[in-house]
Amino acid sequence: MSGLFYNLGRRLGRAAVPAIRRTKWAWQSATGDEDQVLKAEASFGSALATELRASTPPSPNPEYRRQSTEIAQNIERAVRDKRRSLRAEVVRMDAVNAMALPGGFVFLSEPLVAFCGAQSDELAFVIGHEMAHIMRRHAWDRMVNQAATRVVSLVALRTGPLGQWLRHTGIGLLQSAHSQEAEVEADLLGVRLAHAAGYYPGGAITLLRRLEQLEPPQLTALGKYFASHPPAADRLARLLPLCQKLQGG
Repeated sequence: MSGLFYNLGRRLGRAAVPAIRRTKWAWQSATGDEDQVLKAEASFGSALATELRASTPPSPNPEYRRQSTEIAQNIERAVRDKRRSLRAEVVRMDAVNAMALPGGFVFLSEPLVAFCGAQSDELAFVIGHEMAHIMRRHAWDRMVNQAATRVVSLVALRTGPLGQWLRHTGIGLLQSAHSQEAEVEADLLGVRLAHAAGYYPGGAITLLRRLEQLEPPQLTALGKYFASHPPAADRLARLLPLCQKLQGG
């Protein structure tokens, strides 16, 4: 793994070296306190975000950018633990998609924001769901586990390792399906985050009901993002009681 972090530091500049050292420590050690792990997670997530921005242009739609940024800021203010910054960015991708990077970075595709329409409550659930993956360290754990494999160790020996790894392995890893348990946890926490930030929790229900009503060809046309999650009917069954409780409160 040393080659990966050496080349990452060289790629991002001398100022990034201390952050990369913290990240390397977190990947190689099972010890350390929570603050150190959070700093390391943020360091690596920031490096990944830099690479992703370099290969994926931002959305030119100012309303998409404003809406997603505002929701992320409202959720961040509602979270009690202030040690992790949370942000959402909209990028130009052809399919409905979202990626949650370690450290608090959420990237949304333009078609995903468009699918939510002008409904901030629906988009708040989507962003809350992705941020829940980050807060529960689903993304970080997957990165650490992947980094421990021989495949990434080999990639680390090549020129420009982080960019190559992100393009050939990392993006696929981030886009691949989480476990069913992780998705359930992200749904439940995502609704709570959206509600705490001042959004209508029923936005999750309206979004999932629209998904449930789509014909299979329509759902397939949206891309892999929703297909990689549990069926909409199952998600609705779990979230309806929570949404009713939150709305009643």
